[in-house]
Amino acid sequence: MPTKRSQLLNPFALVAYLLFGGLFLAGWLWFSQVSDRVLTRLNQQTGQLFIDKDIAFDPWQRTLAVNDVEFEEQGIQLSAERLSFVLNYRHWWGPWVGESIESLSAIELDSANIAIDPDLIVFTLPNWFQVLSVNSGRLSVTGIAQSLGFDQLTLTKEDGNRLKIQLDSHSAENWNFAGSYQVSEGLLSGELQLADLSLSTLMKAIPLKVLPALDNELLSNDRLSGTMSAALSLSWDKPNGLILKGNAEGQSGQLLLSGKLSGMSAEWQQWQLNNALFVANDPGESTAELSVSGLDLRVPETVTGEVIRFPVQLQQSLPAVITSLSINDSRLELERGHSPWVFENVNGSLVAKPALKKGKEKAIWKYQANAALANVGNVQLSGQLSGSDNDFTFQLNNARLAGPLKQYSVFAGYTMQDTRFDLSYSSQKHAGQVDISDWKTKKISNDPPISSINLLKALITDTSGKAVVPFSIKPGKSDTPLPKRIYLAIGQRFMTIASEPFDYLSQSTGHELKPELHHEAGKATLTELSLTNLEYLKKVLAQRPELSLLVDVNVSESQDGPELSRHELEEALQELYSATSSAEPSDAASIPPKVRATLMEQMYLATRQHQKIPEVGAQSPEQRVQKAEQWLLKNWPKAPDQIGKLQKARFDYLKKEMDRIGIDSGRVELTLSSSPEQKESEPYSLITLH
Repeated sequence: MPTKRSQLLNPFALVAYLLFGGLFLAGWLWFSQVSDRVLTRLNQQTGQLFIDKDIAFDPWQRTLAVNDVEFEEQGIQLSAERLSFVLNYRHWWGPWVGESIESLSAIELDSANIAIDPDLIVFTLPNWFQVLSVNSGRLSVTGIAQSLGFDQLTLTKEDGNRLKIQLDSHSAENWNFAGSYQVSEGLLSGELQLADLSLSTLMKAIPLKVLPALDNELLSNDRLSGTMSAALSLSWDKPNGLILKGNAEGQSGQLLLSGKLSGMSAEWQQWQLNNALFVANDPGESTAELSVSGLDLRVPETVTGEVIRFPVQLQQSLPAVITSLSINDSRLELERGHSPWVFENVNGSLVAKPALKKGKEKAIWKYQANAALANVGNVQLSGQLSGSDNDFTFQLNNARLAGPLKQYSVFAGYTMQDTRFDLSYSSQKHAGQVDISDWKTKKISNDPPISSINLLKALITDTSGKAVVPFSIKPGKSDTPLPKRIYLAIGQRFMTIASEPFDYLSQSTGHELKPELHHEAGKATLTELSLTNLEYLKKVLAQRPELSLLVDVNVSESQDGPELSRHELEEALQELYSATSSAEPSDAASIPPKVRATLMEQMYLATRQHQKIPEVGAQSPEQRVQKAEQWLLKNWPKAPDQIGKLQKARFDYLKKEMDRIGIDSGRVELTLSSSPEQKESEPYSLITLH
């Protein structure tokens, strides 16, 4: 019986052992080279080499994992900490025998950085590609300075020529994109969703040529704060570039400007961007409608310039894409020395009108705004901008001369602080109107240019209780701010009214009024023109209820004296004619001319006892009568208080005539003049307004 040792030395057993060991060794060597065969086949089919990489391949799961990989295709650069994917074969023994790979599946990248240059992409989908997943990474696109982080990127092949894209980020940069890429057409399209994206991140991503008014310093986080949410349709291809359409909104934020706009700041509660269209290749085609609520805008004096030019500055500082701006429930503070212009409850709009010939005409913007100017009143502003040209109208309603307008409260030696008024002005007409409803005046000068502010008030206050004063400003550019130009124009208008009150009343009421009431010489009655003037006076007083008159009743010895003497001479002739004939005194007007001439010569001879009538040959009878009449009038004895009686008669006549016409006696004061200058002038009564 053979022993165990002899069995081991049996040649057949030895051969069997050697054969088994050889097969085991060959299998082990074959198995150890599976990864090399897989990588070789992968390189042959995809063109990718993994040299000096930490590679792990599981032939049973057919999973290949590579650490620290980098890929570069035309227009695309990709790096990742780890790449893993599953190789799909037709047969289960495919990896061992080096069979061709049919497809790759479950492709995953971890912590990837993807850089894309859209203009350089030449991309075709390989047959073996099915799905690619990227777990976290950052995406950079040429032309956008700021890269965007994401949590998950999934690329899925559809229809052989279409790549479905799903990109999500749920970290600090909360955004996602769902769309597709048509490989043959090179067209990327889809929907982009942004949720609470940092505005500073967004500003870094937008080309600065779209925001020409903004400084690079805006892009730091300490200059711009706030977030944005948006729903945008995105499309991209090489001919048209990137195009975004949709709406966006944001909540509270802040903007601090520097450089030329240093010191200017803005805070807001909410904003909306509606009907936005962004065309990267042609920013001029980009449009958007911006609406801001709860805006608090502060503008330093170094930036403000003239207050009324703020709409021009606002339009010029808007990003180029904004074609419509709406501001609601906001506040605007324009620094002006110690008294800033603070506009509260601001509601307004600024809208661009489409140009008829784009690029050849200046853009035209229309604007309107309503606000409450602190410590002053309500403001309404509307106008049209074309370049630096600003045609506008504005109104101040129920305003008070206080706050920033306090510096314009002194007129002609009086302060009118706290006076209530309405004001309107048109830049195209260079004219406006102020309506004063509640006067607050105080004399501050011992010798004011206007003697009585109350008279000025009475002159311009109409039946509605408002004092309406139109004014105009000289056209042309001026270094003087518009509020001061309006103040000076109104002050000059006040001075003109006060110095020429009758001219002002004639122009404003439509009745040509004169300051004199002319009397018939030697009589109490007025001339026809003065009777008309008295009628006009009644109508003017009806339109100026606070105005009253002082009428200085006057006589003129040089004009009235001879007429009074003529009147008494005629009475003496009547008496003489009545005494020498049977005629009644009332018929004196019918004294025959020859009889009148004879009586005149007799009266002359009786008065001048030593005079003789000139010889007939020396003078004609008419000349002798004329000489006699002239001498009698010149030397007629004046009755006691003859002029005084005429003055009193005129006083009574005017009082009666004014009562007849309907002039309120309570608004007229009649006085008897004692001025020696007036007694030597024409016979008129002088009207003084007060």
